[in-house]
Amino acid sequence: MDNFKILFGKYIYILGVVALFGSTGLFAYLESIELDVDCEDKVCKQGVVCPINCSISNPSYQSKYLYNYNDWKIIFTPEIENYELYVLYYNKWWFTNFTRETRFTNIPDARKYVFVFPRRTTKEFQIRVILNSTQRIKWDFGTLDPVIVGYKYMYENLSKQVSVYRKDLIEVKENCFSNITTLSTQCNPAYNYTTKTLTGYKTEYYDGKRIGVDVGGETYNTPNLNINAKEGYLYICKIPVGDRNWEEYPMRQFEIDKGVCKKIDLLK
Repeated sequence: MDNFKILFGKYIYILGVVALFGSTGLFAYLESIELDVDCEDKVCKQGVVCPINCSISNPSYQSKYLYNYNDWKIIFTPEIENYELYVLYYNKWWFTNFTRETRFTNIPDARKYVFVFPRRTTKEFQIRVILNSTQRIKWDFGTLDPVIVGYKYMYENLSKQVSVYRKDLIEVKENCFSNITTLSTQCNPAYNYTTKTLTGYKTEYYDGKRIGVDVGGETYNTPNLNINAKEGYLYICKIPVGDRNWEEYPMRQFEIDKGVCKKIDLLK
């Protein structure tokens, strides 16, 4: 798992909050100053970095400036511990927490504002989260109501017995002797070698074939199902569907028509 920075003080949340923006939260505050905020719903695999895109537009003919004199927090419900915020700047994603330390290079040091939304422009943001559960997470950002749904695949829990060995390093010292034929002293150089001795056995656990998926707190693990989560949908086939690339071809329409496979919208 990536080692995320700790943002906004000790706690990292997303549903509203803060010393700077009041009790309504960052995005609600941005809407209150007449910026248009749009964030996508997202299905995220548990334990890996998941980017969630947001667009914030300033439709007015006046630039909007943000000032941050205090630390502030954003709150998720349920809580998300691992989270970072990035903004697109010159075609690169820049980490930001709206402090003086993370201001863009085009903001002079003498200025007190930490971020600016220029007039008639749109800024692209990306919230990168790492989920530690498959719970369905709701946001409340003013008029926004986006959703984060986590999922993880389930596999057969298999085990096997493996041998356990002890390795010992054997040191052989230099050995010198007299050669009566040549009337000289000869030496065999020192060297080391390793021995391996069986000391017992241990149980080693590993994943077998995929048997289901836990998504949004609900488990799909009916035997013999072919299951895949992709781009906000869960694909389930009742019978084996052959050796296909599931990432590229999650399902086919004729399989849906026959009732062999179905497609579930995870964001509804």
